[in-house]
Amino acid sequence: MWYDTLKYLLGRTQEELWTAFVWPDLVVRADVQMAAGQYIYSFPTSPVAMTYDMVRETWTASGGDARWSTISYGIDESCIVPGTGLNTQRADGVSAWDVAGPNNFRVFPTPDTSADWIRFKGQQQLAPFLIDTDVSTLDATVIVMFAAAELLARAKAEDAANKMQKAQRHLTKLLGNKISAKNKITTLGGGSPVWNRRHSNLEYGT
Repeated sequence: MWYDTLKYLLGRTQEELWTAFVWPDLVVRADVQMAAGQYIYSFPTSPVAMTYDMVRETWTASGGDARWSTISYGIDESCIVPGTGLNTQRADGVSAWDVAGPNNFRVFPTPDTSADWIRFKGQQQLAPFLIDTDVSTLDATVIVMFAAAELLARAKAEDAANKMQKAQRHLTKLLGNKISAKNKITTLGGGSPVWNRRHSNLEYGT
């Protein structure tokens, strides 16, 4: 029973850490060229298959111009025509993007030509723990330290807060203080409410 509990805790801890932060050694990029009159696109599959939860930053550029600019996540409902779902504007220069189902995304405004590009910058997909021979995607030490801190906090151990501080220091060293730029999306960029609450509880040993 304890063995299964530990496996679950380690797997969940890795997933929460992967979700909450940008890991420099796992950064991946994939580009999508816009098409005239098209506002719904599939997430890119080359050079890496990108999914919504992998995305941490989104950029746009025009033609062969390498001057990339960030674009915001979220398209306001006032930008979508009632009944048809079309964008209210058509022009070059994408200013926002949003998810459009499990495998698609939409942009605003609708591109007028095929000159623009969207670049998704994210991190390598997490390999879950399924069998005993699976290895962690993230640093094994930081996973174990955060998991140990949680177990100590549950047991109300006196050194729980100290263990959490050590885990946080190790995490900061690994990340080089590089926090996700997608933190406007609570459940993806800045860590989910569950993660933030658990992180706070462990820090104070409650």
